[in-house]
Amino acid sequence: MLMKKTSLKICGITNTQSINTAYKNKIKSLGFASNNLKGPNTATDKKIQLLIEECKNFKIESVLLTRYVSLNKLIEQIDYTKPKTISCSYHYNKNELKIIKKTFRKLKIGIAINPENYNLSYLKEIKNIVNIIYYDLNVYKTKSIKTYSLKKCLDQIRSIKNLSIPIYIGGGIDEHKAKEIIRLLHPDGIDVSRGLKNSKNIISTRKLKKFLQQVAVA
Repeated sequence: MLMKKTSLKICGITNTQSINTAYKNKIKSLGFASNNLKGPNTATDKKIQLLIEECKNFKIESVLLTRYVSLNKLIEQIDYTKPKTISCSYHYNKNELKIIKKTFRKLKIGIAINPENYNLSYLKEIKNIVNIIYYDLNVYKTKSIKTYSLKKCLDQIRSIKNLSIPIYIGGGIDEHKAKEIIRLLHPDGIDVSRGLKNSKNIISTRKLKKFLQQVAVA
């Protein structure tokens, strides 16, 4: 059986130059991290709104990453920034996710999971509501990032795949790790951030081309 190519999403986008580079290299999905999150490469809602507007011009899927806030605040943030997809907290329950789905009928809903908050019962409960699971090998602390090895997370990731929920895997991904993830797990997507950028947090054309040449991604 012929395996479909794994999609590539580049996350932590904070500038127009990165969107232009992504478009020129036929990248179809970009992630924007709200500054309510811990970790690097975040932006204000106003900045994200402007960048998402640019993505629409290029027909690039925009993904908003945001933390757990009240449901009303999340709805306000989605309505203001207008992403194609949301990557939100696992704290939202089934009924809250249904309200989001009803409010934004075209919005794809993603749930952000990491090795420390993985909960299979929760995922089984919401699997018919959400469109994507974003599994992050990184766990962001206030002043540090803890990266789990792929080997330690294989069982968790495989159990998500068994639920037939599309899954994107991220967290300290370079071309070597990406190839290993694809070989072992055949996820729907790979999520890459800092590994494809220069010191100014702009996507590096050189790094991106090298990645695309070495990894079978679409």
